[in-house]
Parts: sequence; structure tokens; C-alpha cells
Amino acid sequence: MSQFLHALTLVFVFLASTNIQITATTPPSYSRNHNMFVKTACNSTTYPDKCYKSLSSYSSTIKSDPIKLCTTALKLNVNSAKEAASVISKLLKKSQISAAGRKNKMSPEKPLILRDCLEEMKDTVVELKQAITEMKTLRDGDSVSEHITNVRTWVSAALTDEGTCTDGFEEIKVSKETKKKVTKVVEELATTTSNTLALITNLSY
Repeated sequence: MSQFLHALTLVFVFLASTNIQITATTPPSYSRNHNMFVKTACNSTTYPDKCYKSLSSYSSTIKSDPIKLCTTALKLNVNSAKEAASVISKLLKKSQISAAGRKNKMSPEKPLILRDCLEEMKDTVVELKQAITEMKTLRDGDSVSEHITNVRTWVSAALTDEGTCTDGFEEIKVSKETKKKVTKVVEELATTTSNTLALITNLSY
């Protein structure tokens, strides 16, 4: 009998340790729910995979809060806009140095179009920050729909500025390398902004 109890105890210990391992490696249900909330919201955007990839790591902070979701997306959007501005700023400085070295042999159009594009990126940063500020007023209770409209307006303006930048490169001839670098970074930013706008458009609060 004692041997049977000893064997039974060993089995119980084994099962208990196995259960602990499973529990430790399986995420809590609320964590899965938060991830699902982000994934479902991203499915309504233009680029759902990109949306989920950028926001999923923040799901524990976002939880199931639509305002936190949109605010997080906006903050990441600001970072993307700053990165785009940095890339274009470096290209502008390089272009200005090159133009100065060639003196009057080079057309000033290249530095000019880069300068205009950089201004568009700076405007984008400002507009997205304004949208974040507007988001903070949504919990105040009054005129919620009006504040949401204002947020959409700021993000829409940012998206327009990004398009204006790349449109300029279609009108003025620049080097293929410069055009490729600017187009890549701005189009990447535009996909992020498009997703942010979609999340805000679908915001229900």
C-alpha cells in the first residue's frame, strides 16, 4: 500500500510540474484578448500587417482601450515622420555641399525641392503632435465627436503634406538615387499615416 501511495505521489508531482510548465508558457487570456483587440482594429486599416506589427508589442499597454490604441499609433507615427525628416535633411545638406562645389554649374532646383520636402515633413510632425494633443481631450466628456473630427483633420493634413513632397519629385528632375531614397522613406511614412487615419476614423468612444 505504501508503495502504491509513493507511486501515486510521484505521478501527482509529475502532473503538477507539467501543469506549472504549461501555465508558465501559455499567455494569460487577457493578454490574448488585448492582442486580438489590436489585430481586429488593424484589420480595418489599409495595411493591416504593418499596423499589427508596429502596435502588437504595445498591446499590454493599449489593453482594449481605443483611445490608447490611436494615441500609440500617433506617437509611432511622429517617430516615423521625424525619421523621414532626418533622412531628407541629410540629403539636403549633401546636395548643398555638392552645389557649392560646382558653383554655377549646377541647377539650384535639387536643393530647393529637398528643402520644400523637408518643410512638408516638419509640418507633418507638427500636425501629428497636434492630433495627439487633441486626443487627450476625448476623455473630458464634452464634444467628443468634435474632437475626433479635429484629430482626423490633423492626420489628414499630415497625409496630404507627405503626398505633396513626393509629388514634387515627379515635376522636377533629380538624380535617381535621391528620388529613390526620398520616395522610399516618405511612402513608408505615408502607409503609417494612412493606417493611423483609418484607426481614428473607426474610433468608437
